[in-house]
Amino acid sequence: MKERVVALLIVIFALVFVAASVALDVGTLLEPGPGFMPAAVGVALLAVAGVNLAARLRAPAEDGGPSLTPAAVGIAAATLAYPVLLRWLDYLTATFAVVAALLIVMRFRSAPVAVATALAVTLLSFVLFAKLLGVVLPSGFLEEFILRL
Repeated sequence: MKERVVALLIVIFALVFVAASVALDVGTLLEPGPGFMPAAVGVALLAVAGVNLAARLRAPAEDGGPSLTPAAVGIAAATLAYPVLLRWLDYLTATFAVVAALLIVMRFRSAPVAVATALAVTLLSFVLFAKLLGVVLPSGFLEEFILRL
């Protein structure tokens, strides 16, 4: 029963995430707006969550079952915190903090490797979206410096 409730809650979260993303300027595939990537991630999350919910509803109900793990709670917290952090911090700082936290919570190799990977992913995503695709992202000193390069 717990698995069904959690699967349903994830679908509801995905719906709210998609709705919030679409409220931003999504743009087009050729000229993506700031809401393009969040909307794409939200739609993908919704699809996966829907498939998971359908599988849980078809499976026989189990008594008890596994409780939420620290990793699951950490992933949910980081996902919910990211939009809030983007309002207070610039893109690079917020994205780096969330990606590093996610990789550490998921025990991605060692902490130094997780931090280095988070730094690389953050910089590559910024260059891809801001520099190559021209998406306007929350920016500060570091973002302006990179854009000038």
